[in-house]
Amino acid sequence: MTEIKRSIQIKAPIEKVFKYASDYHSWPEFYVGLSDFKPITGTTRGNGTKYIYKVKMFGMNSKVGTEITEFKENEGWIGKSFKGLEHQTIWIFKRLGSETEFMHGLIYNIPWYLGGKWIDRKFVQAEWVRIIEKSLQNLKQKIEST
Repeated sequence: MTEIKRSIQIKAPIEKVFKYASDYHSWPEFYVGLSDFKPITGTTRGNGTKYIYKVKMFGMNSKVGTEITEFKENEGWIGKSFKGLEHQTIWIFKRLGSETEFMHGLIYNIPWYLGGKWIDRKFVQAEWVRIIEKSLQNLKQKIEST
């Protein structure tokens, strides 16, 4: 399993950052390579919500399914895969006075039949780091400009 964690400080109250970042409609606006989000459960926010969406990496689209767990208002959540490559996303928000620290993590596993650890170290991990860092910068820019 590979684990990537990156943080960013956003000059906005936690309530504003969390409201925007927890709305799945916003994700394609700031998260690089994500598109076509569709909730497939009766709920669209919070524990038990499931989404199907596309992830674009290396010019290819993959369908992914994620279920939201451990959702806590203005604190964060975990997303666990149920379709596509095995993964887990971590979204943690921390109040820093009038600002917000946002930590985003990704834990994933590339199966052996797709190249496993070798392909991950050679290509995939660096691409995920780039995507996450750019996505955090996009989120910061979106929030601080409104």
